[in-house]
Amino acid sequence: MSLTRFGLWRPFFVLSALLILAGGPLHPRGSMAEMLGHHNWVLSHSLILAGHIALLVGLVLYNRDVAPPERTRKWVRLAVVGTALQAVEMAFHTAAAVDHANLVAGRATPVLATHSWLAVVLYPIFAVTIVGLIVAAARDRALGPPWIAWLGILGAVAHGAAAPLVVVLHLRWAQILFPLFMLLALWLLLAGLWPLRSAAQRRPGKDGLPMEATEPA
Repeated sequence: MSLTRFGLWRPFFVLSALLILAGGPLHPRGSMAEMLGHHNWVLSHSLILAGHIALLVGLVLYNRDVAPPERTRKWVRLAVVGTALQAVEMAFHTAAAVDHANLVAGRATPVLATHSWLAVVLYPIFAVTIVGLIVAAARDRALGPPWIAWLGILGAVAHGAAAPLVVVLHLRWAQILFPLFMLLALWLLLAGLWPLRSAAQRRPGKDGLPMEATEPA
């Protein structure tokens, strides 16, 4: 099978999953001051940021290379926007380590504050767009098997709800939702490896060979 036929989006989905699975468990624990001062803060969030960038590239390539039903195509476009916004937040999330000394000294923490409020707004947007994509793709059988959809949905919903519950409502128990993001990474991994169903119509590649396609709804 040629690389074009295989789908260039697949390695980026798998890479995204592996980076998130590698970075998530490295996230430090403790108070905010303890976490910001931990050497793993930057490493953990840099890996997760790279995972979001890989996912963004994968979604763009999927939208270019695959010819799914319009319902899935619409949600792929929305997921591209949601993932791009999430990557912006994760960049501030990673950079928040620069405010460690300010936080300990009781001074203003502009980068940390920016990350926190971006998370409150952008985590839910990312979750809605990703859940929409997963649901549409499951109905269309356009990305991964339907029986793994619950993994991605649960992971995305938990991730999207965590920041508003912790930052706005100050519900400390909601911190247990953050690790559930790993479920979305598992969905990405499986979706990147799972064969797509064939269809009569295929999007032609630049070399004239057919690219991947899925059965229309």
